[in-house]
Amino acid sequence: MRSQVDAAVEVVASPGSGASANDLQSALLRWPHVVDLTLLNVGSTSDLAPLSTATLAGLASLTVRQARPPAGVQPLAAWSLSAFSSKLGATLRVLDLSGCDSLSSIDGVHSCVQLRCLHMPGCVSVSDLSPLAACSQTLQELWMASDALVQTLVPLASCLKLRKLDLQGCRPVLNTRVAGLQLTCTQLAAPSTVELQGLVHELQLNLAPDMKVRAAVELRRRNREGGLEAQTAIAAAGAIPALAQLLGTGYPAQVQEAAVGALNDLARNHAENQAVIAGAAPALVQLLGPESSAGVKQAAADVLLSLSRNHDSQTQAILVTAGMIPAVVKLLGPNATAESSDLCPCSCAHAGAPACRRTAARSLELVGVQKQAGSNATGARPQRL
Repeated sequence: MRSQVDAAVEVVASPGSGASANDLQSALLRWPHVVDLTLLNVGSTSDLAPLSTATLAGLASLTVRQARPPAGVQPLAAWSLSAFSSKLGATLRVLDLSGCDSLSSIDGVHSCVQLRCLHMPGCVSVSDLSPLAACSQTLQELWMASDALVQTLVPLASCLKLRKLDLQGCRPVLNTRVAGLQLTCTQLAAPSTVELQGLVHELQLNLAPDMKVRAAVELRRRNREGGLEAQTAIAAAGAIPALAQLLGTGYPAQVQEAAVGALNDLARNHAENQAVIAGAAPALVQLLGPESSAGVKQAAADVLLSLSRNHDSQTQAILVTAGMIPAVVKLLGPNATAESSDLCPCSCAHAGAPACRRTAARSLELVGVQKQAGSNATGARPQRL
């Protein structure tokens, strides 16, 4: 467990992880003024029992992360939030239950009379939203993507301050009832806008890699089907910085590849998006290194190629400063040549222009353009694509 100036505490709450209820109880006694609490590896209702007696007068945000049994082990039994108490819920404003697929009931939420935001994407066993009636005067955001068992939105009709409702991946019948809900929840945003924001939230939250991949893939699908308008809307929902943060070395290859692919779609033929994505150039260049998988390298090269087609001098300067040229030259190896540099989309005038042409040539090779190498590329005149 860890604490940050007695404001944020992260606790292993599951006995199955070597911790006990007493450990959680001790942590809650040690940090009574905690504002942001995260419980890890929760596997049963009893794991939350210490919350029923805790005195956390200032708790504003609670994150619960479910334990993940090893492959081949029987899934967790259903569990609930019945351990929540009125003392706990008196100040709670944000409750994040994302990915808790064995959570069967949110009954404890009835004590959260100040709740403003509830995250529950991936809580596929929850079917009843009626406990939310207790926070009808405060609830503003409900993110419930992929809640397969929820069949009615009637309990939300009294939530007059509800502004965002994410139904992405839920039963289609729920989407047909949003219009009726908007008659009473007059601040409720259009479902399409909220769904995009919900996908971005899934990229930002501490969720399992497969959920992040699913969100990135769904963004790519919407981008491709919606054209330029979708590219702009997805970027406006905050997708670019959310995807860029997944390029770091702390994420598995499948997450990196999905994120880079989505960035490439957002960059294609969209100058404004390219200018923003250029800020991630250092991370993209890093992905060209030997530690990256072949799929990640190609995806990163695809994005760099898209960015190099942006003739804005500032974007090109960012690429050069990020070390794109030496990184790609290194990737080419000792036999690197660049006959295909006549296809270079970059007309940069900096001192390293010949190397930049080689960079573009290699990027083109990575997306399938194969050319026989030659040695006279340095003097070739670049041609805009």
